[in-house]
Amino acid sequence: MAGKRDETEGEVLQKGARSSKPPRGFPWRLWLYAILMTGAAGAGGWFTWQYRSTANDAVEERDACRENLGKSAAIVADKTKVGDDAMKRATDCEGERVKDAAAKKQLENQLAQLSTNLNASKEELATLRAQRAETEKRIAQVEDIQKQFAKMIDTGQMKVTARRGSLVLSLPSEVLFASGSADVSEKGQISIIEIGVTLKKLSERRFLIVGHTDDVPLKNSVFKDNWELSTARALMVTRTLVKAGMDPKYVIAAGAGENDPLGKDRAKNRRIEIFLMPAINELPPLPASLQDKDADKPK
Repeated sequence: MAGKRDETEGEVLQKGARSSKPPRGFPWRLWLYAILMTGAAGAGGWFTWQYRSTANDAVEERDACRENLGKSAAIVADKTKVGDDAMKRATDCEGERVKDAAAKKQLENQLAQLSTNLNASKEELATLRAQRAETEKRIAQVEDIQKQFAKMIDTGQMKVTARRGSLVLSLPSEVLFASGSADVSEKGQISIIEIGVTLKKLSERRFLIVGHTDDVPLKNSVFKDNWELSTARALMVTRTLVKAGMDPKYVIAAGAGENDPLGKDRAKNRRIEIFLMPAINELPPLPASLQDKDADKPK
């Protein structure tokens, strides 16, 4: 017991001796280390925060970039589509322009053709009007001739008809000639002179005097055949018309013999026909290459 107590006392003494040692100095190193660690931790936190902020900004920028890229792609796609549409519209417009140009050309051609046709129609109308005027003039002449020869027509000495487009004064041979003869009777001469006085008023018109016979052969005649007889009769009538005052330049004698009958009636076939030939202005124009300039010169 005493021993333990001594040890305890010794320990006490030692403790007392320890406690009597001077106090330790301030722990600067520890504090400095703590400060450094705190600073390092703060710096690390700051850098961590800065990194996170930068990272967040980068993410935002990336997302914005993606979004802008998507918008740009959409815009590019839209622009491409717009460009394609514009190109298609341009192509369509060009096609329409070509069609319009062709249609315009066709219309111009049609207009030119219509203008040509209109001019031609005007010329044709003028020609038709001139022909109508000439026709009306010829009708008036025919009516006038019928009036002037009314007495001869009524007595059967003359017949006014139309043959081959011409007005024809037909006189029976019995009124003018004896059978088989070409000498004009006195009564026949009076009729022919009366006809000539009227026809000479129709200036610038040619007359064809044609003799006709039947088909009975001639016997004991001075004439070779009916053809020669018909020509001689036409010539005698022509000379009598000239005596009546008709211009010899406008009368032509011809004989048809038995070759132009009117029918089976031989009496009707024996006749003298005076054709009123168309005037120069009544004839259709012929090509200039066919015109005989020398023939139209005054004699």
